[in-house]
Amino acid sequence: MTGRLRTALQAATLLALASSAISGAGGSDPDRGSWLQARLAGAAAGDVIEVPPGTYTGPFTIERPVTLRGGGRATLVGDGRTHVVAVRGPDVTIDGFAIRGSGLDLSQDHAAVHVTGARVVVAHNRITESLHGVYVRHADGARIIGNVIVGRSEVLEPVDPLRNGLEPGAGELCAVPLNQNRRGNGVHIWNSSGHVIAGNTIRDTRDGIYLSFVDGSEVRDNDIQHVRYGLHYMYSDRNRFERNLFTDNAAGAALMFSKGLTLAANRFVANRSHRAYGLLLQSVDDTTIADNEIAGNTLGLFMEGGHGNRVLRNRVAGNHIGIRVSDSSDENVFTGNRFAGNVHPVETSGVNGSNRWALDGRGNEWDDASRLDLDGDGIADLPHRELDLFGDLRRPFPAIGLLAGSPGERLLRFVYARIAIPGIPGVVDPAPLVTGGAR
Repeated sequence: MTGRLRTALQAATLLALASSAISGAGGSDPDRGSWLQARLAGAAAGDVIEVPPGTYTGPFTIERPVTLRGGGRATLVGDGRTHVVAVRGPDVTIDGFAIRGSGLDLSQDHAAVHVTGARVVVAHNRITESLHGVYVRHADGARIIGNVIVGRSEVLEPVDPLRNGLEPGAGELCAVPLNQNRRGNGVHIWNSSGHVIAGNTIRDTRDGIYLSFVDGSEVRDNDIQHVRYGLHYMYSDRNRFERNLFTDNAAGAALMFSKGLTLAANRFVANRSHRAYGLLLQSVDDTTIADNEIAGNTLGLFMEGGHGNRVLRNRVAGNHIGIRVSDSSDENVFTGNRFAGNVHPVETSGVNGSNRWALDGRGNEWDDASRLDLDGDGIADLPHRELDLFGDLRRPFPAIGLLAGSPGERLLRFVYARIAIPGIPGVVDPAPLVTGGAR
């Protein structure tokens, strides 16, 4: 018998013995859970634990660097009072499980997977019925890859038979909607660096991905819908966000008090409500926002207190307000962007004199800009002035929005685009692009 065949037979025998052990006494969930807890407690560093199909009742704690594989057919269930899986050791991998049933105490940061060990991998799991999905606390180098995380949108609460019209004995608990502010986040990372969050699908949590004091990380190829903020981000520098989809949220992304970021090829689409944003930047500096789609939002891009940012080649289309730039933002550059079909392309406050709407002789493409281009270089021969006729009046007087698109407003836009009118706010693009020049 060859060495390779002998090893394969030994592995098969061990797996059969494990399956037999955890199926004893009828294979109940507590028996399975006890087997897995004992296996984790006795594991050596570097062990790979193949978990057979079935449901395993925890909670579970992992303190050694091991790999836990569920193959997509094993379920880890918490007790509803704490984390389902608490990862306390480094270099742990949790791959291919259904995970559900954490506690719901926000003050305790309950999570399906709660991580305080470095370089942990959480991959290809389906996480449901939990507070936070994956919570990483003061631990570097996490890789959160290819998970499906669905937040808990209902809870069971006691029923008042008289108030609810139920007959005595009709039931003691009833499923009621869980307020979004009482939910946890899909992925929550605090005070650490060097993470990769990629390819996850997140639905119905409070925030999709929450990063605070997190540096040098990548967030890419995630699909986040039906949350408060798709990406909620504070006090975190030098991170990259690429090819993510943020749609149907209160805000696609809210980035605050950070610098040195790159946002490239993301889609901020259809984030709509009374105060919804595609992309909100508050006190964000030295950041590149390039090749994104910002479309169909209440307010496409909001920038306040931003300095030295570069807004390049984005498609800003079909928003109620395309871009709002406050007078507290300066030295920002806007070039190569396509503004199309926005009710109000630009909203300003103050003069914004230090912001530039062209770079190296190339501005942006506007719906109402002159198409006169005698030398055929793709740049219009006349500058474009984008009118902000109503400005801050829209908020105290919402009815003024009824004038948007009226013949009078269109006439003023046409005139202002070609002749500067003192006292009317707006922006000046000295080198507007003709159709197709923004690409």
